[in-house]
Amino acid sequence: MTKNMELWDKTFQRIIREKKPQHRWTLELKSDLEVDRVKQGWRQYKHQGLARFQCSLCGRSWVSAQVLILFHMCLRKPYGRVKMRVFAQRCQKCSTALFEEPEFSREGVESVLGGLVVQILLKCYQERVQQGGDLGAPREDPFRAGLLTGPHDAENCEACLLGRFCPSRSDAEVSTPHRTLTRSLSHSTQDQLPACRKRKLLLLVSLCLIMIIFVVLMVTLSVTGLL
Repeated sequence: MTKNMELWDKTFQRIIREKKPQHRWTLELKSDLEVDRVKQGWRQYKHQGLARFQCSLCGRSWVSAQVLILFHMCLRKPYGRVKMRVFAQRCQKCSTALFEEPEFSREGVESVLGGLVVQILLKCYQERVQQGGDLGAPREDPFRAGLLTGPHDAENCEACLLGRFCPSRSDAEVSTPHRTLTRSLSHSTQDQLPACRKRKLLLLVSLCLIMIIFVVLMVTLSVTGLL
């Protein structure tokens, strides 16, 4: 069950009524909604949103900037329907982790549903909305762009495990308060540690040699002066 569904529904109703007050649209959750399996007369929209997760076993929390939200929409005037599925993720650290539902900020919900209404206008009404307008403007957390440069943890992504969503290695998966790297990135970092330590050791040895040479030179000059 998507957290705070009341917020999702109220936000959607407000945005869609501003654009199409003459029609009545509904938003409902469907946990069995499938990517690219759309019934006749329906249209599909996929959105990648920013959300927080928390493991119900260990309490660890993380942030993902590529949470897949799937929508199927259909208009039969004067009624419209939207079916929605939010794909879950699970904790990297727990071997028996459960799939956890994401929690979106109010700004994140606005951004996702703004994009949805743009697609409704385009695919159901054949109306185009100018890119960068109120509906299309990204309103998610400002650090989202930074999260997109990280690796995607496909092993713990419900959508990826179902074989329906595998973004090019540009997620997302971070732990609070800032970032916890995925296993693959952690392994890569660990591989680089020995080389880093070697460079530090060589630098230290070089500094010691310089100090020794300096001391010897000073002692030599001092003895020469005395002679």
